[in-house]
Amino acid sequence: MEQRRPYTSGNYSGYSSHSPQESYTSPTPSYSSTSYSGMPGSNEMRGADIIAEYLVKEKVPYILGYAGHGAIGLLDGIYKQTDKIRHISPRVEQGAGFMADVYYRLTGNPLAVYASTGPGPMNLMISVANAFYDNSAFFVITGQVPTTQVNSGALQDDYRYNGDMSSIFQPVVKKSYRIRKVDDLCSALPEAFGLMRSGRPGPVHFDMPYNLYIETAPVQTPDPVREAPPSGWTSNGISDYSIQRALELLCAAERPLILAGGGIRLADAYDELKTLAELLDIPVYTSFMGKGALASDHNLHIGIAGVWGDYPATEACRNADVILAIGARFNDLHTGSWIPGYVYNIPPTKLLQVDIDENEIGRNYPVEIGMTGDAKQFLDQAIKIARGRSMRLKSGDSWRQQIQGWQSEWRNFCAPFETSSDVPIEPRRILADMNRLSPPGTIMVDDIGNCQVWSEQYWQTKIPGTHLTSGGFAAMGFGVCGVLGARLARPDSPCVTLCGDGGFMMWPHAVATAVEYNLPAVWVVMNNYAIGTIRDLQRVYLDGRELGTSFVNEQTGQLWNPDFTKMAEAMGARGIRIEHPDQFGDAYAEALTSNVPTVLDVVINRDTGIPVTGTWQMPPIPEVQPTFGQRKIR
Repeated sequence: MEQRRPYTSGNYSGYSSHSPQESYTSPTPSYSSTSYSGMPGSNEMRGADIIAEYLVKEKVPYILGYAGHGAIGLLDGIYKQTDKIRHISPRVEQGAGFMADVYYRLTGNPLAVYASTGPGPMNLMISVANAFYDNSAFFVITGQVPTTQVNSGALQDDYRYNGDMSSIFQPVVKKSYRIRKVDDLCSALPEAFGLMRSGRPGPVHFDMPYNLYIETAPVQTPDPVREAPPSGWTSNGISDYSIQRALELLCAAERPLILAGGGIRLADAYDELKTLAELLDIPVYTSFMGKGALASDHNLHIGIAGVWGDYPATEACRNADVILAIGARFNDLHTGSWIPGYVYNIPPTKLLQVDIDENEIGRNYPVEIGMTGDAKQFLDQAIKIARGRSMRLKSGDSWRQQIQGWQSEWRNFCAPFETSSDVPIEPRRILADMNRLSPPGTIMVDDIGNCQVWSEQYWQTKIPGTHLTSGGFAAMGFGVCGVLGARLARPDSPCVTLCGDGGFMMWPHAVATAVEYNLPAVWVVMNNYAIGTIRDLQRVYLDGRELGTSFVNEQTGQLWNPDFTKMAEAMGARGIRIEHPDQFGDAYAEALTSNVPTVLDVVINRDTGIPVTGTWQMPPIPEVQPTFGQRKIR
């Protein structure tokens, strides 16, 4: 194997200072019948074969994407490895990205996702951004016009204004590599896979002129590297002194809380979180991305805080005197748009913040102690210190009684809705039946919209790590398509998405993919004939001036949607229309066990409001007021 060349900005770096024309400059390739037939000369390897063989070495089980002329060279390399890599073709590129995103969240292993040139990569970009902002990862490889055709205006050449696909992807990936020679792959592939999984995980992107799939170089397929390259985030441990100080403050507090954010999921630190909380005897609440970090029936779990959070958690936040936050960003939905008294009062509440990204420490609230490091590493150290010093909450009886009172208030409020026989159907009745009938290992993948918020408040996560949602980018389709990625990751578990009729209509082809590749999943479509979240915002913030948010047949003036059950049946799946709450339980139970992709079209009350326990503001419009609980400034 020839010696690897050092990385240079003019080679394949996604941050090259060279113009696209300079980056693409390459000797004119000589195409021959042998190179196109996949039989390169002695000691020569095609780019496609290097990629395919490297994916096998990384034990990547699936490659997902939509074929186009800019990808057929890549697929010819994968063709030789189909006994080791299963190819899946969702009916649109974004679907591949959502599936790979969810797969990573459940397994910690990145899949490969590809697209052709031009529209294909652009179509894929939404799901790439969704993964990037939620710290999920997959390997993205997109085609580019041949190196000899750059800036020619060839078919799908993104040549105007000196741009290229790599520069377009750069804001939503950890790194975009401009591959310009076949042997660039030997250094770029190991680096990219290491980078994906280090620090805050995220997707990486290869911009690959499609002639390089077929052209050859005298190289061998590289081996994976076990030491990740520099990621921009610290790998140094947190000092025992800082952790001890934080634990002392927490245990001496009168009203302490532990906040579990999405960093707990990323670090797979569920057991460590549970152990520390039990050692210290301190209540745990979560951000929405952290939902399920602790089982919902654990005696220390008090729910999610935020605009649509669980009342006990939001009320506890308003009254806490010390909060230990682990892997949480404190975004607007979680904090009540940072307005004091709705969710947080920081200060005077003292914040102890742990995050792997030092840029998140103190971003939105001042910290008493800030600690930069991995959540699992922090929790391991904290457990050792707490045990070694027999640390425990000194006086918590009054605090526990207060929390129990808020929990009783919330249960008393929710309980009547959970047995409602109203028609159209009360959404909380649906969630209650799902909680009752779903096995503990059920994977719930929320889609975006009111469906997501109903899940936030009422879905009960019985086993940590089985609830998945989209936070930072919040792209519709995450659940509708992503539930199939859950099925790939957990083939023996029921996989369910709670989605709206708006989101389902964006991505109904996911049902066809499920049938084609035998990926049984359940779509519970909360059908309210509306883009419900946005219509509700119009009602609250714009004095009810609704436009573009209800699905109405202009000829009849009646609410209208396609027949989702017939759509499902036409694609080879099962479809069931549910208009009365008593019909739902049996249909859902059968769907979980049928081993057939199933769409449940559930007609819900479109005018039922989701309880607001915090607030959210759309400046300059004044913030919405809580409909359960009230603002409290300490």
